[in-house]
Amino acid sequence: MVSQFRKSPLALLVTSFVSAATLTTASAQQVDIEGHEHEDTEVIVVTASPLNRTVLNSAQPISVLAGDQLREQQAHTLGETLAHEPGINATHFAGVASSPIVRGLDGPRVKITQNGLDTGDVSRGSPDHAVTTETSVAEQIEIFRGPATLLYGSGAIGGVVNVVDNRIAQELIGGTKGFYGTTFDTASNLREATVGFSADHNNTVWHFDGFKRRSDDYDVPKFVNDEGETTTSIENSFIDAQGANLGLSYIFDKGFVGVSYGRLEQQYGIPGHHAHEDEHADEEVHQDEVAEAGPFADMWQNRVQVRGAMTSPTAGIERLELSYGFTDYQHQEIEDNAPSTTFTNNQHELRITANHAALAGWTGAFGYHYFDQAQTAFGEEAYTPNSDTTKHGVFWLLERDVAEFNWQVGARIEDVEINDYSFSPLSASVGFTYPFATGMQLSANVSHAQRAPSANELFSNGAHLATQTYEIGLTYALHPEDEHAYHLEAADQSPQVEKSNNLDLGLHLDFDRFHMDWNLFYNQVDDFVFGEFTGINSLDIEQPEEHADEHAHDDIHDHEDGLPVIAYTQRDVALYGFELSGYYELTSQLELHAFSDFVKAKTRDNNENLPRIPSQRIGTELRYAADQWESKLGYTWYNKQTFVAPFEDQTDSFGLLNAQVNWFPRAFANHNISIYLKGENLTDELAFVHTSFLKDDAPIRGRNFSIGLRGEF
Repeated sequence: MVSQFRKSPLALLVTSFVSAATLTTASAQQVDIEGHEHEDTEVIVVTASPLNRTVLNSAQPISVLAGDQLREQQAHTLGETLAHEPGINATHFAGVASSPIVRGLDGPRVKITQNGLDTGDVSRGSPDHAVTTETSVAEQIEIFRGPATLLYGSGAIGGVVNVVDNRIAQELIGGTKGFYGTTFDTASNLREATVGFSADHNNTVWHFDGFKRRSDDYDVPKFVNDEGETTTSIENSFIDAQGANLGLSYIFDKGFVGVSYGRLEQQYGIPGHHAHEDEHADEEVHQDEVAEAGPFADMWQNRVQVRGAMTSPTAGIERLELSYGFTDYQHQEIEDNAPSTTFTNNQHELRITANHAALAGWTGAFGYHYFDQAQTAFGEEAYTPNSDTTKHGVFWLLERDVAEFNWQVGARIEDVEINDYSFSPLSASVGFTYPFATGMQLSANVSHAQRAPSANELFSNGAHLATQTYEIGLTYALHPEDEHAYHLEAADQSPQVEKSNNLDLGLHLDFDRFHMDWNLFYNQVDDFVFGEFTGINSLDIEQPEEHADEHAHDDIHDHEDGLPVIAYTQRDVALYGFELSGYYELTSQLELHAFSDFVKAKTRDNNENLPRIPSQRIGTELRYAADQWESKLGYTWYNKQTFVAPFEDQTDSFGLLNAQVNWFPRAFANHNISIYLKGENLTDELAFVHTSFLKDDAPIRGRNFSIGLRGEF
């Protein structure tokens, strides 16, 4: 399977373009060496907001990762790319399929979008399913902390991560421009190359970008996994991925219209299945051997996106924008060189947004959002039935300056249908920003957001081997019959929408040599849906025929020792915490950066902790910048997680020491070239991640050195 995948037409196309990019000598605009410094994210416009807000003038906490900072943090997965941002953690599914966790929330509560539209994968339902965004070709990543349901719907009750690229240009670029890069590392034998370019032709802009990435099983410090095996690498953690995007835009006097096509292909191992004994832990394991040794994922996606905008199309409307996306997705889990489980997703999404002229002093935007998703699952691990989800939503966002205050309000109403279930989530928010002194600004935002449960949360009934659990959805209930005997039956109560009431307070300080951002949040959620460890073994469940799910395993006793049972439940909970970040300029060349974040999540009825909540982090970094080079030395401490849920183990503390040197050769200044050498986990710390289902089987990679090159033309 692996060899066939590498010979696909996409692989050949991407490889040829990447190779050509490393030889290009196209002329480029002169770029000053000082341009390598990090961009000031406070002046970057957040594309995910129709009101053209920046990070600083938004009442809701937003951050943007762009420029050199994005290039330096870029990893295979979106979760690992963002894992060092305040308030953001990763599910850490062995680095092959990690998703972002925003303030302790992940899965169906965190919306992942590509240029404002849903990614169209099935990553929100399971941690072993990869997010189909590619950060190596992205321009910026926008992170909304807290509910962002007004524009994006109930799936954004915890936040939004929007990955932005240039596949559909909105204006002429004045010639030709592009980028290229390559990276290698030691811990996983990573080989990666990226390339992208855009060019004008009359009133059209053409775009292409592509990437190719391969890595082997990654190295870790010697440890004993939960099966009693001693190992120095994470078996079955290889990655083989490539992707390409083509875009065409037509630019006219009052706007633009464009279309793009993207193709993504990935194969990656699914660790933690213990397919065979680790007899060769100290020997190098190649991808072909791993594919034979254990299950792996074979995923592809086709994505078509249409986008257009027009200024002043009619009286009272200042801008009208339309975005449409269609995705065709398939994810297969391969065991013994044959598909054991197949997941598919066909998805249509349409958003129409109109910015209107001021009404009684309020400027704003209103719109309509349509979403239609058809998911299927069949095979051994199809623990959820097929589902059809349709959403219709209308929204209105407004803002107005009153004295020194900038007020921001909005509302959204939505109709959601999932198979035979119907929900009507309602969301609203009000907030303000207030610069109360020179270099000081206060922000506050109060929001009410509702979310309909996802198909996985409703209908799960079967073994989920990737997480080594047996999952039972809200539409089922376990009734005790006897000791170690439980009867599965239909639930008495109908599932309810989640209802979140969230408060955000922010303080922004910006002086000549000192900068700080501090956010406090409190989120009270009624009927919160989460998978609760029951302490029950799947061998103890009797499932009657009349309630058997046709997509569950034919025999729930297939697993010799059984699996721990997770039952989705609805409880009233509270989540609260903070994010703090800042820097101090010691000299004109030396800066000290620091950050910390913390989240506590518990039920409100009996103060039980929620599962897989990240521990507090404290990090510092010393940065030195010279004329042609810069260096960084940083250390991040992860506290021991003692706030654990029932039947959940504590996770020990650990610290990670990292260093990096960037060199900007003056001889290649016209290509804006930077060459970097990075060292991660320099002390080779054995570190387990509390948020991971594979915590005991897949710790963070050990000492790793990487070298890379980035350039522009």
